[in-house]
Amino acid sequence: MRFIGSKSNLLENIDSFLIENNCEGQTLCDLFSGTGCVGKHFKDRFNIISNDLMYFSYVLQSASIQLNAAPEFNILKKSGILEPLDYLMHSDINFNQNPFILENYSPYESCDRQYLTCVNAARIDFIRQKINEWFDKELITKLEFNYLLAVLIEAIPFISNIAGTYGAFLKHWDKRALKNLKLKHINVGSNIGNNQCHNKDGLKLLDQVSGDILYLDPPYNSRQYVPNYHLLETVARYDYPIISGKTGLRPYSNQKSALCQKAKVHGYLNKILSNANFKHIILSYSSEGIMSKDEIIELLASQCDPNSVKLEEIPYRRYKHQKNNNTPHLFEYLFYARKKK
Repeated sequence: MRFIGSKSNLLENIDSFLIENNCEGQTLCDLFSGTGCVGKHFKDRFNIISNDLMYFSYVLQSASIQLNAAPEFNILKKSGILEPLDYLMHSDINFNQNPFILENYSPYESCDRQYLTCVNAARIDFIRQKINEWFDKELITKLEFNYLLAVLIEAIPFISNIAGTYGAFLKHWDKRALKNLKLKHINVGSNIGNNQCHNKDGLKLLDQVSGDILYLDPPYNSRQYVPNYHLLETVARYDYPIISGKTGLRPYSNQKSALCQKAKVHGYLNKILSNANFKHIILSYSSEGIMSKDEIIELLASQCDPNSVKLEEIPYRRYKHQKNNNTPHLFEYLFYARKKK
């Protein structure tokens, strides 16, 4: 899944950075998980604590990190549904309630938003209502429900009529969006560990968890995440929100991150470092971020062993469509610090 600030291309760098700084132990906490790629990468070596304020992110983590094997859907199979993905993709569509996605995010009747074709939007509503029905009838467990929902969320970007995020839809149909929704099983790796997934404010979670390595990949600019992924959040919650504007944006006042606000980011990050009950701190950030590298080094030195603080600067290739030869070189920063004993 395309995701702002995703570290999928930096996993080997992060891996090497942990080794270089002797980050050993049993538990790694990924406090701002996004798509969960960091937790999935390290799941074979650590028990993972994964968290994000976005609910759709939590669902993705629940399927790929909390689970140690793909669900078998034993109760559902007894009802005659042997392969739930095939059933959800190919069954005739009928609705138990109003199809919210169809009515609000596709060019259906009076709606002029075209994030999705009517065919795909209707299929998404059918799937969401059907897995809700299965869960309410106790035909699937909560983890099986999250797995099926994660499969759906993973599939939607491949048929979405967008340039990259859901901050806007395209005026003309991209050929990708004209394909039919296709569900695929998620690759679930096992570490036979007690992995945890949370959907909380990161600062509040630190009052409840501890471990060996705390990995921090906070937002680095003023772009809040909900406006950019509101459609996935609405599909995940399926809560019939009151939406507004040209893009059909859901309310998100309770999901605004202080890390995206210049006036609050310093104090919030300082509290995170202060409250972190972890031996090793790894922090990712961008040279384009709200905070400078010197400010971050100063914070780490104040809350951790100042002699342990290290910085690695990784050249970052700007997207091809941003052709500005006068733009200074961009870097992805990796910071390390060891908490004071």
